[in-house]
Amino acid sequence: MRLSKFIMTNLEEVVTEWESFASTVLPEKQFDSAALRNDAAQILSTIARDMEKPQTASQQTKKSQGLGPKTLQDTSAETHSLVRLGQGFNQVQVISEFRALRATVIRLWLNSSPEIDAAAMLQLIRFNEGIDQVLAKSAARFMEKIEESTNFAVAVLAHDLRNPLHAILSAAQLLQIIDPIDIAALGKIATNMINSGTQMSRLIDNLLDFTRTRLGQALPVNRLEIDVAPVCQRVVAELATAYPDRTIELICSECLRGSFDGTRIGEMLSNLIANAIQHGDPATHITVTVSLEADHIVFKVHNEGTPIPEWVLPTIFDLIPLREERKKPQSEFGHLGIGLFIVKKIVEAHSGMISVSSTAAAGTTFVVSLPCHESKVG
Repeated sequence: MRLSKFIMTNLEEVVTEWESFASTVLPEKQFDSAALRNDAAQILSTIARDMEKPQTASQQTKKSQGLGPKTLQDTSAETHSLVRLGQGFNQVQVISEFRALRATVIRLWLNSSPEIDAAAMLQLIRFNEGIDQVLAKSAARFMEKIEESTNFAVAVLAHDLRNPLHAILSAAQLLQIIDPIDIAALGKIATNMINSGTQMSRLIDNLLDFTRTRLGQALPVNRLEIDVAPVCQRVVAELATAYPDRTIELICSECLRGSFDGTRIGEMLSNLIANAIQHGDPATHITVTVSLEADHIVFKVHNEGTPIPEWVLPTIFDLIPLREERKKPQSEFGHLGIGLFIVKKIVEAHSGMISVSSTAAAGTTFVVSLPCHESKVG
């Protein structure tokens, strides 16, 4: 049987076996069958149909150089790489999937005892060309997304660091000329410097975490049996000191024990509260509620103020919003830095869930639910 016909006839068997391999790439994560099979059938069937079409030597050369016309399989490969990036795969793992797909098809085809003649060899060459083409397109799109995300993160950090740095420099210049006896003025300047320094420290921590995640990788956590309540109290106290003009109300149960990374939980909560401070109405207070609900610790950070636009909500935890969303009118929510991206990574590392709701009437509320204990797989 010709290889192209074999692929189309045995597509389900090939994809099922390849799905088994894909499930081993990130064994700590649980994906459903649809997520694992993502675009595989589309890629294979498109390659098989292309193998049936005549191809000139010039077309073959251009295709081998990645200069051929863009096809449906190329689009599927690019989409596949972006989906895998979002699922936590790195580039090496995505490439290994295509290698496994190639090996699976060839092995199953050879096991069917095909007649190996010149036509069969030509089809095998065409199949390898097709796999190489989608592999190149997938890798290129993956790297393009990483570079785009990295450039965006650097630009956002440079922008966000400028304001607190300017505030610190201005405060230092005031210290040079102010009357040292004016204790009240000195206290205000010191508070502003602490405020700005705290903000810069948070941004730098986010940068370090962003680097560790490598766009798609899980954030490392060290889970220990701890009480989350003191962590929440410390974070709120620190931010209340750094922002004395804002009221932060903490409603927290006395004991909230579970298996968590205390440092990461503090970082997560600090980013959520800082986001509320930045975008909330200064005349209103921020409410932080932490409670135990059905073996989960639930964190809620609420603020009043201008609601987050609906077009921002679907991608608010992503580092880069969807391309079409960037065409929307600019607002104070045009970018939210990388803080919420890091929050999402911390939540994912604790096998938790995060959501947000935002309306003019009800205000904005971020909700994080983390299981008290790490689930045991297998």
